[in-house]
Amino acid sequence: MALTMSGVDRISALSNDILVHILSFLESKMAAATSILSSRWRNLWHSVSTVDLDDALFRYDKELFVRFAYAVMLSRDVTQPILNFRLKFEYPSCDECDVELWLNTAIQRQVERIELHSRITTLPIGILTCASLVVLKLEFLIVDRILTVHLPALKTLYLMRVVFAEDEYLGMILSGCPNIEDLQINYYSYFGLEFSPLAITFRNLIQMKLSVYDCKWGLLVGLLKSCPLLQILVIRKEKKSVSGLDPLNQCYTQTVPGCLSSHLRACTIKDFHGADVDIQFAIYILQNASLLKKMTICCSSSSRKGDRFEILKKISKVARISTTCELLFE
Repeated sequence: MALTMSGVDRISALSNDILVHILSFLESKMAAATSILSSRWRNLWHSVSTVDLDDALFRYDKELFVRFAYAVMLSRDVTQPILNFRLKFEYPSCDECDVELWLNTAIQRQVERIELHSRITTLPIGILTCASLVVLKLEFLIVDRILTVHLPALKTLYLMRVVFAEDEYLGMILSGCPNIEDLQINYYSYFGLEFSPLAITFRNLIQMKLSVYDCKWGLLVGLLKSCPLLQILVIRKEKKSVSGLDPLNQCYTQTVPGCLSSHLRACTIKDFHGADVDIQFAIYILQNASLLKKMTICCSSSSRKGDRFEILKKISKVARISTTCELLFE
């Protein structure tokens, strides 16, 4: 019983629907713990629309984590959807067949949001054909044996340190998400990231953040042509570019991507090394992004102060097509 200073129990006055909504903000273990409060609370957590499983709360007993996860999935009210499913585990606490079974249960309940974080698991491919999915965030997974990707409702896609068994798998996933609005890729393959021409146009993509080990700027321009409404672009490239011109520098002189000429508002380049091709790309943005409000260059921490000053001089003297563009160096 929760009493206010006036002695009134306001929590008990709330409807079950409101209490279930409040419980949806808790990790599943915490939500289940409320069942001991009273007979009224005993079954409320079974109707919560969120399943949030984290093995960090079972650090000393991994078998207990698996048993609890099955208890959560099997004891739920079958008439209630699972709108949000989050699973995080960093230890070999459960088999891939367990993970796949839990995810398939969520998919059958019309899940809209999936967050999956694991260093040891191959992505269950059933996720990639979930028609109800709106948000998908994956971290530290292996992507393999993809046959089909169909995510028509997906609006947010985060691929953080995901390992692709085949180079073409990234393109397959992107091509299967036609309505994406927010895309973040953190991809550190030492073979680099190469964007093959995509047969799809991301007509709703507004924000894109790419963090890669290597990526040729000309190929990135090709990707921008598939994002006509892009407004925010953030790029981080760890590998220092090789001196000389980008092998695909003809992209710079061809048709300007529609997002540059009519939509891009902000561009940030992190770990900027200042090679000729890096500066060439920054200048290309400044000379073609008609509505650009802010261009931010974050120099690599390994670059020397004198080199940073030379980068500043070369880029600052470029005439910007956008008269309202602010150029920042960090």
